[in-house]
Amino acid sequence: MTTALKIQNLTKSFGSLDVIKGISLTANQGDVICIIGSSGSGKSTLLRCINLLEIPDSGDVWVNEELISMTKNKAGDPCPADYKQVDRIRTKLAMVFQDFNLWTHMTVLQNVIESPIHVQKINKQKAIDRGYDLLKKVGINEKAEQYPSSLSGGQQQRVAIARALAVNPDILLFDEPTSSLDPELVGEVLRVMKSLAKEGRTMIVVTHEMGFAKEVASKVVFLHEGIIEEQGEAKNVFNSPKSERLKQFLASNLEG
Repeated sequence: MTTALKIQNLTKSFGSLDVIKGISLTANQGDVICIIGSSGSGKSTLLRCINLLEIPDSGDVWVNEELISMTKNKAGDPCPADYKQVDRIRTKLAMVFQDFNLWTHMTVLQNVIESPIHVQKINKQKAIDRGYDLLKKVGINEKAEQYPSSLSGGQQQRVAIARALAVNPDILLFDEPTSSLDPELVGEVLRVMKSLAKEGRTMIVVTHEMGFAKEVASKVVFLHEGIIEEQGEAKNVFNSPKSERLKQFLASNLEG
């Protein structure tokens, strides 16, 4: 089985606050790993360290078995050794944010085709054709010429997913993709994510949607105060939790 993502002994602090305390995690191709935990447990920081939106203090990240090279700057702080490598690897690690992060001055289609054209240097017409296909895939192709401000939150998040797919990534990172949505709009985004999981896409999903994690995840990781408190197959984590903290978390977060 091919390793898509591997992180080893990752740490991250903000001042005196230790947020990530030596986390190691492996995702094979086709895995859907859902990361759950209370607010402040380090879930989003972990995701941002994977694609270097936050620079880890220590530890290693491999993408498709390629180690991201790190060094230290003149101040002694960690930094990438090769920013071209980071740019290239980021196209393999597309991220969907909780607040969409769409470019408001661009149409829906322009949002989707921007990176393929300007970062990956793909032919414009080819990018446009693929852009329409991706918008159709997420059920929003009729909004291609509109601007994000005219869309609902659920529609904007589906555009964000299409934009992530446009760079043909090997791994999709989702940072609480439904947390900014009104409850009635959550389902339309989760349906798209479930369809991507069925396609066999490798996905790392920070989520508070326990039903989604229970149904779709191949592995569930429970973070508590910057460490992995428990991890395993979804059925084991949800049906037979070992950690008392996980039991308490599930009791307060599972409905019905």
